[in-house]
Amino acid sequence: MKRVVCRLGMVAGIVIMITMLVAYYATEQGVFETEPVGIMELREQNKTRSQKWLDGQVAWLRLDGTHIDYPVMQAKDNYWYLNHDYYGDNATSGAIFLDYRNASNFTDSISIIYGHRMNGDLMFSDVAKYGNAEYFAEHTHGELIMPKQRIVLKTEEYREISSEDELYRDLTWNAGRPALILSTCSRGNHKARDVLVLSYE
Repeated sequence: MKRVVCRLGMVAGIVIMITMLVAYYATEQGVFETEPVGIMELREQNKTRSQKWLDGQVAWLRLDGTHIDYPVMQAKDNYWYLNHDYYGDNATSGAIFLDYRNASNFTDSISIIYGHRMNGDLMFSDVAKYGNAEYFAEHTHGELIMPKQRIVLKTEEYREISSEDELYRDLTWNAGRPALILSTCSRGNHKARDVLVLSYE
């Protein structure tokens, strides 16, 4: 009887270990993370130019050859869209959003757009890929679409900076020209941020 119980315990332990490994792998591959609700429909509307702008939406951001293809929102602070989706509902994925201090028509010398770094190439996960020189060289352009204007973007620089960097306090950057900065969390260091600098063409 004791042998049976012991064997059952060993089997249960192995099953638990396998389950944990599968869960870890699935999480790392983004299996448990999904795109924001309704984003596929919004993309289709955007392609056919039949899109209706959402409340709080200021633009649409797309980087060529990447998975970054999202509406850009703006709220009265930089917290709301950390855990609310494009429709204002609670969501761990949040939404891509413009710093509340920036002009919604992107006329500031520096504009910052934030997004979560999720698994499975979702949201701003592709920002970190620009740290690879080959990837950077192959993904050089994008566009920022507003209701009455389209801005062509050119990638200029990738950096990893501190979450306490002066950039976030004063919206300053030594770019020498108007710049759009995409900011997301760094993997493995909660006090760092991955940022991609783009210029307007």
